Amino acid sequence: MTTRALRIGGRAALAAGLLAAAAAVTVAVIGILASAGKVTHPVDLAWGPFHLEHRVSLPVAWGADVCQSADVGDQTSPSECLRFFVHDADGSGARGPVREQDADVRPESATLTGAVELASTGRPSAFVATSAVRDAIGLAVISAALLVLWRLLAGAAGPVAERRTAPLVRALGCLLIAGSLVDAALGLFIATQLRYSYEAFGPGPLLSPADGRGFDLGQLALGGLVLLIGELFRRDATAEADDRLTV
Repeated sequence: MTTRALRIGGRAALAAGLLAAAAAVTVAVIGILASAGKVTHPVDLAWGPFHLEHRVSLPVAWGADVCQSADVGDQTSPSECLRFFVHDADGSGARGPVREQDADVRPESATLTGAVELASTGRPSAFVATSAVRDAIGLAVISAALLVLWRLLAGAAGPVAERRTAPLVRALGCLLIAGSLVDAALGLFIATQLRYSYEAFGPGPLLSPADGRGFDLGQLALGGLVLLIGELFRRDATAEADDRLTV
């Protein structure tokens, strides 16, 4: 039963890896066409049951101070701060015409982050092209990781499973770490392609570009953990081989 489950899991990983590889190639082609102005975003492609969407976005943020006091009856006039109040659980502070921040903690400022979806005009765009390449590389890393997982599951029930396990687990860890590093490097490069000026005005929330660069620490930590597990497998396999030689 365990062997059958491993084989089914391996086949599922293989299918997912091949689909991710196909998506990576498609997104890479979209990036090449976008660099020549042959494709406009957003892109929606469909082949039978398969559907691929590719979007280009710009990380943005909006921030404001939080009011420390406000009149409940004055809700129509604009305010330079956010009327968000924190009270004790008994709700004693939510009484009277004027609200105050009276809990043991008080909010001082708020920052909201998100993304602005962009539509391309058909002109050659280095930003659109590099964004597509970044997404394609990310999909390629996912595809490679799934294919390594397929080989790991496919060989887990074999007679030489222990000997195969260590290099495959280490390869999976290296892929996770490399993917995070490459994604961060591409994020820095894409930031150099943002040769735009920005303007925001009016009474509503004023958005400003946010810094979307940085390392995915969670993925780095996961890759390091998988790499460590692979090293433990290697040591166990080496120790077992030495014991057999000794006997």
